[in-house]
Amino acid sequence: DDELEHEESMKKTPEESLAMQINDRYNKQKMKAEPNNPSRATPSSNSKRQHEPPTNARAENTEKKKHKSDKKYKNDDDKDQKKDYWLYRDIIVRIINKKLSNGQYYKRKAIVDKVIDKYEARVEVLESSRKAKDGGDILRLDQDDLETVIPKELGEKVRILAGKHRGKKAKVLRLTKEDYQAELRLTDDDRVVTLDYEDFSMLA
Repeated sequence: DDELEHEESMKKTPEESLAMQINDRYNKQKMKAEPNNPSRATPSSNSKRQHEPPTNARAENTEKKKHKSDKKYKNDDDKDQKKDYWLYRDIIVRIINKKLSNGQYYKRKAIVDKVIDKYEARVEVLESSRKAKDGGDILRLDQDDLETVIPKELGEKVRILAGKHRGKKAKVLRLTKEDYQAELRLTDDDRVVTLDYEDFSMLA
C-alpha cells in the first residue's frame, strides 16, 4: 500500500503538490490561532457585566442621591433669604435722593403711607424739627431713594423688613454701631434675633 501511495504522489503535478503544501500551512496557522485552552478565551459580555453593580444596587444609589437632593432643597427653604424689596406701611424712612427738588428733601424723614407694586412708596414728609412747619408734603418715591431709620433709644419699636420674620414687630434690646447690627426681641413670641440695620426700621 505504501508503494501505491508513493506512486500516486509521484504522479501528481507540481501545481497540485504546491497547493497541498499551502493548505497544510494554513491549517497549522489556524490551529495556533484558535487553541483549545478555554482559560485564554476572550472575555464575553457576561463576564464584563460581573464588574457592574446589580440593577437593584444602582437603583438604591439613585434613591439615596434623590433623598440628599430633597434634603438640600428643604434646607434652602429654611434659610432667611432676603427679597429684593423691603418697603412696608407705617414705617419711618429717610430720603436719600440728592437730586429730588434740588436737594430740598435730602436726609428728611418721612412716613410710608402706602406701598405701590412692592418697590415704590407714597410717603408723607415729616417736619424737620418740632418748631418747623415744613412737613406734610406727599411724594412718590422708589425704594432706592429711601433708607431705613434706626432708633437712637433702646426699647423703641421697629418693624422687621427682611428674612423669615419680615412684617413682625420687635423692640430694640441692643445697638452695635460698629457692626451696624441690632439685637431685637420679637413682640409676638419673645424670641431674640440679631439683624442688620438695613433689615428693620422705626415704626411711626
